[in-house]
Amino acid sequence: MGTGNPDENGADFKWDTTDCNQGFGRNFLIIMAVVVFLVAVIPAFLRRWMGADKRKWFSYNYINEFHKKGDWTLRVIFIFSVIACGVIFIARPLILILISAFFTVIQLGFQTYVEWRFSENRSNYKLTLIEISLITVTVVGVVLWLE
Repeated sequence: MGTGNPDENGADFKWDTTDCNQGFGRNFLIIMAVVVFLVAVIPAFLRRWMGADKRKWFSYNYINEFHKKGDWTLRVIFIFSVIACGVIFIARPLILILISAFFTVIQLGFQTYVEWRFSENRSNYKLTLIEISLITVTVVGVVLWLE
């Protein structure tokens, strides 16, 4: 990227576009469309088709106090893990993506257990299991695309 020689403005860094893959922008948009389809559109369609309870975006849908405490415990562990890994693996941002995906799957797994154990609508936990599999497929696909 950088040439090591300052330019006429004294900057030591020059953006070299020949290092970038020319089709990256188009591929990125296609990958993001597939991600949105797998993670948002399919579960929304299945939620309606299976008769699962409707969820509000960006809200907490706790079933009981056990679910709330467990969810917040996982969130606190996640925050500390991301901070620690951000410091330790500063040169490897892909590790942060994998840790985020891992905690998302763990959190959804806990939600699946709580829905299976305590929810009256049995379709809820089945849909959450489907969401876990779709997120896993999405993360594996994105990681393979990045590598």
